Amino acid sequence: MKTITHFCKLVFLSGSLFLASCSSDDAADVVDTGAPTSGSYITAKVDGAGFSSIILGVASSASATRMETALGTMITVLGADQSGNSIVVNLMGVTAPGTYTMGPNVDSVIAYTPVTGGVSYSTGECAGTTGTIIVTAVDATKIEGTFSFKGKDSDTCETSATKTVTEGAFRGVFQ
Repeated sequence: MKTITHFCKLVFLSGSLFLASCSSDDAADVVDTGAPTSGSYITAKVDGAGFSSIILGVASSASATRMETALGTMITVLGADQSGNSIVVNLMGVTAPGTYTMGPNVDSVIAYTPVTGGVSYSTGECAGTTGTIIVTAVDATKIEGTFSFKGKDSDTCETSATKTVTEGAFRGVFQ
């Protein structure tokens, strides 16, 4: 019993010394943006709830493509969370950094599709939908930026609920 007591005291003392040796300055050296340093990802808040294609720090549930079409360059970044909900950023003719406005009269679309319900809330077709994408970097290998939008289900524009997506961030590494 005496050995156990001494062991517990030693563990407590060692732990106390370890914690005391850490300074608050150490935390300033580590910056965690939540985004992985490589690969594709999408993060956002959907009606205030967090959405992330980043699972355990790995951006494995997102993908990106870049294609040349008769209408110009088409870039698609698609990400899904652990529940199967998805967000897609589909950009038409975007080849340079800048701010791009989304809406029903624009070829580019942002959409949120929940795994249940059979609907997709997008900026594509309904009046009153709007969004903004800020492309911070784009080249032949990747695209990065931020976004926000208000989307409706295009099958029921007049009666559809609106989904508000804020604080969106994405990186698409083209496959």
